[in-house]
Amino acid sequence: MRRWRGEPVGRTEGGLGPLLERAERALVDGRYEEAFAALHDASQRQSDNGERAAVYLQLAACYALYGPDGVEGGAPALSAAVAADPKLASDPLYQALYWSFDAFRGGVESEIKRGLRAIGSGAPAVARFHAAAALLAVGAFKGALRALKGIDPDELPASLRWRRASLLGQAHEALSEWPEAASAYLNAAEGAPASERESERLAHAHTLLELGRSLELLPLLEVIDEGLLTPHDVGHKRYLEGRTHLELGNPNLALEAFAEVADYDADAADEFSLHYASAQALAALQRFDEALERFDAAIQAAPGEHRPFAQHEAAIVLIEAERFDEALPRLERVVADPSYPHAAEALADLADVRVRAGDLEAAQRDAERALELGAAGPANLVLGAIAYEYFRLDEAIRCYEQALSAALPGDPVWVAAHQMLTDLHAQRGEV
Repeated sequence: MRRWRGEPVGRTEGGLGPLLERAERALVDGRYEEAFAALHDASQRQSDNGERAAVYLQLAACYALYGPDGVEGGAPALSAAVAADPKLASDPLYQALYWSFDAFRGGVESEIKRGLRAIGSGAPAVARFHAAAALLAVGAFKGALRALKGIDPDELPASLRWRRASLLGQAHEALSEWPEAASAYLNAAEGAPASERESERLAHAHTLLELGRSLELLPLLEVIDEGLLTPHDVGHKRYLEGRTHLELGNPNLALEAFAEVADYDADAADEFSLHYASAQALAALQRFDEALERFDAAIQAAPGEHRPFAQHEAAIVLIEAERFDEALPRLERVVADPSYPHAAEALADLADVRVRAGDLEAAQRDAERALELGAAGPANLVLGAIAYEYFRLDEAIRCYEQALSAALPGDPVWVAAHQMLTDLHAQRGEV
């Protein structure tokens, strides 16, 4: 889960005095050092075991939202709470925090989820918030989403309301529910204190990229104050800027941004994504050898499901570089992968390579299969080329017309089909 620089206290019953009130006010304003100082001070001042236990519980809750980095401070605070008042072990907030720290340590997912089930919908909202955060930490995204949606924001202290929206954004993002993630992160940014607002706006920017809303993205990235971001987040901002420039057709600017990512944090973008996007920018600049090096690096770093995407892109670069013998085996590997969702397009590309190599029979087979799988534009383009090779001009015209109707105006298939139709009609004296 994403971590914040400062963390909230929960709402406590009975009132533990002005120090806890001061801590909550400080958290709302993003004055985290002051909030922690108030909690530590309160933990030392309480002579009553029950009140001292409650303060330690709030201190543990503050540490919990640091994720794994909060375990070192939070687990001892939680132990001190139950040592001061053993009855606290049955408190829903104690249980939520206990399983949260177990999740951050890499505990057994099934045990954590089973432990969290004891925290029902009737538990206090703060306890349910931390339980949802623990579910998110172990990858139970749908369960976390249900838990977060079941929390009335008005039942949470002000310092936790925007964080609930942020966790909603993270859960939706993990499930690739990008419109919902965008809305949640925007709500989080609107409610966060100034010290946290920019990181939420950056998360919102990432969702806009995934939604293809690149025109909105650059103005948003330009106004994010990097002075309020961690080095990791600044590196991620550079990656988003590069991706945005790439989408907007500015590959040189994209490469400049990608090159700066590691200046801030080498882990700000995952290795596969950075290699892959850099390769796309280099390919757009027709720097084919460099693009292939980066695609090969992306293939090496790729999770299994992403590998055929990079192989297919590398093959397209080889086709553009007219290195057809090298493109052929890559495309054969891609079409042999049953999990690849763009197998039809890859088959059409393979058929195109076979035409260029003079293997028209195999090209016909691949193109017809690509057509069956739904790649009407590129498949008909290849079938038209094969018909043209055999001087079956009427058939070639029909194929090119079908390619034209299946393509979007201006895309490469549309342009190629339009050009071939113009040439064919000119040969027949029809222009």
